[in-house]
Amino acid sequence: MSIEVAKVRKVFGELNTPVLKGIDLKIPDGQFLSISGRSGSGKSTLLYILSTLDYPSTGEVTIDGLDPSRTAVEKLHYFRNKKVGFIFQFHYLLNELTSLENVLLGPRNLRLEKEKRDYALHLLNKFDVYSERDKYPHQMSGGQQQRVAIARALIMEPKYIFADEPTGNLDSYNGLKVMEILKGLNKNKGTTIILVTHESDYARMADREILLSDGQIISDQSLS
Repeated sequence: MSIEVAKVRKVFGELNTPVLKGIDLKIPDGQFLSISGRSGSGKSTLLYILSTLDYPSTGEVTIDGLDPSRTAVEKLHYFRNKKVGFIFQFHYLLNELTSLENVLLGPRNLRLEKEKRDYALHLLNKFDVYSERDKYPHQMSGGQQQRVAIARALIMEPKYIFADEPTGNLDSYNGLKVMEILKGLNKNKGTTIILVTHESDYARMADREILLSDGQIISDQSLS
């Protein structure tokens, strides 16, 4: 299986301003792909389309054999909950929940909270935030919050991880720690990682890098 997009275009607004201009891309399962480019090049828009969070204006998208635009909403939600993890620049933890409760939010929605509790604690320990398990987001540092958010993204052991500038609000130490977590997931579990980043050093930690400019792929190179 793979993620494939063909002739994908995306326009926004009443003027139909083009953001993506005919993207063709195939991402084999198990690959670590970074998407680079200047602000406004279409990086995040492409990521959201690849991850099923958004749809193209025209063109075809398939992920794991699924066409999001032709899939019932309930089935698509189930697919996202089971097979897809999202990591964003901002952690989006719920302030009224503890770290552990935030990590278990997805399983709770699927009535799997008890089954996943031990694994949630394992992830928090692995990411050096086990001691923060009963703390609320405002009681933790930015790096700790982001690591909790990553644990939340991984709790269902997804096949695909989509990360949009996950190191954008972190210092270099915590940024590298996040990247090492992603690299380890890809290497040890075969998780497909798709990373949007403006940091060239982090982009080069992937197996493959594509460079966007004005909504088009201008470079596609293997780094492994």
